Amino acid sequence: MFPFIRCKFLALDRFRHLRTPDFSDLTLKICLLRIINSQTTINHWRSLSPQTHRFAFAVAVLSLAFSKSLYGLLQLALNTDLHSHIILVPVVCIYFAWIKKDELPAASKPREALAIAPGLAAAALLVYYWAAGNFEAAEDALALTTLAYALLIITAALFLYGPSLLKKQHFSLWFLIFLVPMPLIVQDWVNTFFQYASAEVSYQMVKSANIPIFRPHPLTFELSTIQIRVAPSCSGIRSSLVLLITSIVAGELFLQSKLKRWLLVFFIIPLAVVRNGFRIFTISYLCVHVGPHMIDHWIHHKGGPFFFGLSLIPFFVLLYWLWKKEPKKKPLAAIED
Repeated sequence: MFPFIRCKFLALDRFRHLRTPDFSDLTLKICLLRIINSQTTINHWRSLSPQTHRFAFAVAVLSLAFSKSLYGLLQLALNTDLHSHIILVPVVCIYFAWIKKDELPAASKPREALAIAPGLAAAALLVYYWAAGNFEAAEDALALTTLAYALLIITAALFLYGPSLLKKQHFSLWFLIFLVPMPLIVQDWVNTFFQYASAEVSYQMVKSANIPIFRPHPLTFELSTIQIRVAPSCSGIRSSLVLLITSIVAGELFLQSKLKRWLLVFFIIPLAVVRNGFRIFTISYLCVHVGPHMIDHWIHHKGGPFFFGLSLIPFFVLLYWLWKKEPKKKPLAAIED
């Protein structure tokens, strides 16, 4: 048994080179170990239904057909901070599908309209991709092909399992959306929103601290010692995306109520804005009370993880409060009485 465990860890060591946002490679190893955590995994696989075997074969064929795009997606994830989370998305999907494998529905006649709809959408995306020709940014091209790939996986699942799959394995299916890289137009929109919202919050914080400030532009602050402009890089889009994904996974793991899950997800927006605003306020405060040289301090250029960690405190407080409010299951003895 011990040599078997050692072999699993040696296999997982191949993933040490992967970069993930604000997570160590231990996260990836834990997720994979939960999938292959016993010697009976092969027996479990053999005991799965023929539909599951066919679905795995369909995913393998689709992955081969989209291999060029998937390779480009992997390169994008390895070389850009914003999209480095993509590496973990298949692991999360497989993990949640695996822990609910006993809930997979028996074969049922699919509703053709429901099953064909995502397939037609994927075909439309591919036609547009081929008709558009060259794209200025790799993210835009990969967004189309990756979304088509995810939709075809959903199509295969609906054809093989029927519509009841949407109730049993809905999380693993729609979480595939995070495989899709963010197109440039979406990046610009999100950056602009957080840029202006964070500037407004930080401006109100500076005023509340009784620091003299003049604001000639929504993104520009003139302090007594320095002029500060809130740049697009101050939007915190990457850490906000990590928070969003964390909230979705945490909600699925710990919360049963859909309303509470949505509450946790939407809480990320004001939390991200306040975190960014507080970071800008901190830099402004230090530039006034310590010196303008603080604009080049590590808290400005490398302080992102620190402020991200601070934002996790209210996040986990809310998650714990929502979890405590969850209805507790009655003991079996009480039900029998």
